[in-house]
Amino acid sequence: MEILLLFAFLAGFATVVSPCILPLLPAILAAGTGKGAYRPLGVILGFSLSFIFFTLALTTLVSSLGLSPNVLRYAAIVIIAVFGLVMIFPRLSDTFAAKTSQVADFGASLQSAAGSSSGFWSGLVLGLALGLVWTPCAGPILAAVTTLVATHAVNFETVLITITYTLGSAIPMFLIAYGGNKVVNSSRWLSQHAETIRKTFGVLMIATAFAIALDLHIWFMQKVVEYLPELKVENHPVVMDEILKLRRQQGGNAIFIIPAENQAEDQTGLPKLAGAPDIIGIETWLNSPPLTLDKLRGKVVLIDFWTYSCINCIRTLPYLTRWYDTYKDKGLVIVGVHTPEFEFEKDPQNVEAAIKRYGIHYPVALDNQYATWNHYNNIYWPAHYLIDQTGIVRMVHFGEGGYLETENAIRALLGLPALMKEPSEAEQRVKRPITPEIYLGYARADSYPSTVILKQNEVADYQYSGELQPDQVGLKGKWLVSAESIEAAEDGSELDLNFQATRVYLVMKGSNPKSVQVLVDDKPVPKEWITEDMDAQGGIVVMEARKYDIINLQMQYGRHMIRLKFPKDVKAFAFTFGDEK
Repeated sequence: MEILLLFAFLAGFATVVSPCILPLLPAILAAGTGKGAYRPLGVILGFSLSFIFFTLALTTLVSSLGLSPNVLRYAAIVIIAVFGLVMIFPRLSDTFAAKTSQVADFGASLQSAAGSSSGFWSGLVLGLALGLVWTPCAGPILAAVTTLVATHAVNFETVLITITYTLGSAIPMFLIAYGGNKVVNSSRWLSQHAETIRKTFGVLMIATAFAIALDLHIWFMQKVVEYLPELKVENHPVVMDEILKLRRQQGGNAIFIIPAENQAEDQTGLPKLAGAPDIIGIETWLNSPPLTLDKLRGKVVLIDFWTYSCINCIRTLPYLTRWYDTYKDKGLVIVGVHTPEFEFEKDPQNVEAAIKRYGIHYPVALDNQYATWNHYNNIYWPAHYLIDQTGIVRMVHFGEGGYLETENAIRALLGLPALMKEPSEAEQRVKRPITPEIYLGYARADSYPSTVILKQNEVADYQYSGELQPDQVGLKGKWLVSAESIEAAEDGSELDLNFQATRVYLVMKGSNPKSVQVLVDDKPVPKEWITEDMDAQGGIVVMEARKYDIINLQMQYGRHMIRLKFPKDVKAFAFTFGDEK
């Protein structure tokens, strides 16, 4: 137990520099620049109490009150935004300080010691909100705690581990908040500009609140994972043994090893570890009808335990999607068992948005009650269980890494020769899925939303509604739709495209030289993405009938939105796509 407490403290301490926490650092730093010497202490105390309480009690609270976990999360986001406004507008700041001191009226002596000018109580309220929206990268220790809590197996050990983990996180966070306060107040120049600094951090807090509300912090984590190393504080074998002991106290049993004398030799060289537990207790299946291992008998199956806000899982997803696209026609099935770390991750809409964001096409099972997780006695996000055609587990891997070994194990079970090294980036790009060719005329108009009714050979006003699904196009403005093409009937007619590729081409024709304007994700085309057919402003001058190079995303493969603004009389025929630089 002492070992788990030590590593829980170290893991909490290390978490503060992980990609999961970086989006919240502006709010923590802002705490130090707010009014009041005791504000950082209030923030960290509020954060600690909130995180401990919601980690141990949120599942019970949500189920007993019938609340959506998103309600509490959005309430916390609103509080963070309000604090940003308070820091920007001094009159609000004075009013808020007075109100928070009244709420904290526990006695005259306490109030005189930490009056409204100390900033303690306003900091406490902000800390309570931060504790609710804080989503640390879950290593095996926190994973064990959260899953035991979710299955109503809270005991003294899990409470103590949670407190220790939180204490480890709180210390560096306090130093950040206190350091910001100290630096601002000790520097004459900074003190003179303290109000401006507070307002700047207020803007950052509001931006942080919006980013969390729109899940943009997940996008941010995707971008920074390439530049930050994986922290492996908890991966020591002694720690893993202690976690297994903790789970066994609750009745869990590790996947057993088949005795050597019972292992029939085969050509793969892989051990036979266990009969694979089935996939059970799934609330919702995405990208697939319900599956069982019996239905998948004869296939090689890779079970991936993941959750969409886990940074370690995010790092592995490009490999999983590539393996699926490469080997799905050769007998591989990947099942992503989405077992949530936090209550808000149980929302199917949140998971669906993540699947779309990460380009996942393989089956995903929502294991919200931890039934399959416990059936496998799993302890980690991500965790990979490779199962052969007869239903035997042949390989288990926890965490990141081991990609070449895992791919070679897949290939061995499929009867393919081993790779000597991981495929190069160019080789991986060739195998990535891209949007198929899209025809715009009504003769092959299968890429428009089902709600769009094309008017054949006549000018009509189009206004598609809602979001475009992957690989769909939508029209806005007046268009003349013929069998093979569409023609803008007024200046400013728009065509929107939801695509996945690095290169986009469009066959167009104009009667006179006219410029088609291009926007990517509602923004002008960055200089590095401009093609040979574009001018410096990101427009494409269309004249002769030919294929035009619309966009070159270089190495930024992924799903994006393009908006083309057409001048009158320009025709568009068909999109094609590529995945080359």
